[in-house]
Amino acid sequence: MIGLLPSLNRYWRRDPPGYQAGTTLNRLTANLQPYACERVAVNQLRLTLPQGPVIEVAEQVQSLFLAHIVTHRFRLQGNTRFTQPLVLDIITGGWLRRNGVVYRTKAKHDGAQQLIAALRQYPQIGDTLAKLDFRRATLTITEGNWQLDIEHFAASEVVSRLPASRRYLRLEAEQRRLLLSCFLIVSQLMEKCDE
Repeated sequence: MIGLLPSLNRYWRRDPPGYQAGTTLNRLTANLQPYACERVAVNQLRLTLPQGPVIEVAEQVQSLFLAHIVTHRFRLQGNTRFTQPLVLDIITGGWLRRNGVVYRTKAKHDGAQQLIAALRQYPQIGDTLAKLDFRRATLTITEGNWQLDIEHFAASEVVSRLPASRRYLRLEAEQRRLLLSCFLIVSQLMEKCDE
């Protein structure tokens, strides 16, 4: 019985039927024009902004019953003076209508409080994030490195087997501008925190 468990695990973790690695990423590359995109792997690309930062984009697939969703995780990384571990979840506030963003963390150390205070000190960061349509946004700090991960609602594809259909949610120009602005603003904030 125990010998079966690894093979069952492989079966459940395989790609869903109909998933074509890199197809949705090709569509996203077209949405990211005129920015320079370099394909790193079948399901990864590197987006270089004119201001210098390099954003990594990774394709992710989530299986559902008779369907799957292909999403993209955007990631920017850098160095920081903060050394204590921290995971900061960024959540849109409001139940019926958007009401700004909320920063949540379980960390109680001084570095966490300083970072939240710095984020609240610059309201344009919260305003930009509040206008952005995202599923998840996380700022993680480990051993002197930070990374901002954002998973956008658009730039995704829903593939259904019954009825057979595919629907790509395009990353519109305004949302692209907000997404890239978030990365630039947070990058500048982290540089400012290091001064």
